[in-house]
Amino acid sequence: MVDRDGEVAGGIIAGALAYRLFIWLLPLALVLVAGLGIAADSRAESPHDAAGEVGMQGLVSSSISGAADSSKRWYALLVGIPVLIWATRSVLRVLIGAHRLVWTDDRSRTPRPKLLAALRLLGLLLCFGVVSTVASAVRAWSFGPGLIVTLAVVFVYAALWLLIIVQLPHHETDWTTLIPGALVFGVGIELLHVVLAYVITPYALAKQGTYGALGVAAGLLVGLFLISRLIVASAIVNATLWARRSTPGG
Repeated sequence: MVDRDGEVAGGIIAGALAYRLFIWLLPLALVLVAGLGIAADSRAESPHDAAGEVGMQGLVSSSISGAADSSKRWYALLVGIPVLIWATRSVLRVLIGAHRLVWTDDRSRTPRPKLLAALRLLGLLLCFGVVSTVASAVRAWSFGPGLIVTLAVVFVYAALWLLIIVQLPHHETDWTTLIPGALVFGVGIELLHVVLAYVITPYALAKQGTYGALGVAAGLLVGLFLISRLIVASAIVNATLWARRSTPGG
């Protein structure tokens, strides 16, 4: 696996993917800002309170609560949704390219980043946020159920990621071949959640007074790079195990 990662330049692929995910976060934040502001108006409460109720926290929570005070939230929503779809299609294109390189797949069989595929990816990515928000709320409510949810959510993350990678290049192997990488992603993303919540996010927010927006951007990029590295590792695990099984005597 280490050899394959070096051959395909896994770190460089992860860097490119992290950049696209960062760009994807911009219209996503725009849509969330608009939606949070509208929800706050309908319930006559502050955007900051609305952000807390739906679990928005970390590096972008303070920015969302401030920007949602804008009187032109509907315009931001109308502009943000099509841009978000376009950015999701860009992320899908990089995911396809990354998995094709890891699997050394034939370009002629590479799926195209079509609109429906991009919408499907967007829905699944949003599901990650919903699951994470629900899990955080349960953990804050009670320790016992929170522990059970923490263990169960690993398999939910793995299932969601399996639904994504089954549409990406993988030598057209059976979907069961992709389960090991999906489990690696599920466990890894839960561990990264702890690192992001208790290490990277507090450090970035603490340095915001020193570095301003650059500190927040740096924290986001580090977190996105770690997630992207995990995505590449998931593909490498599946591709390596498949190659060993396909090799006579392997």
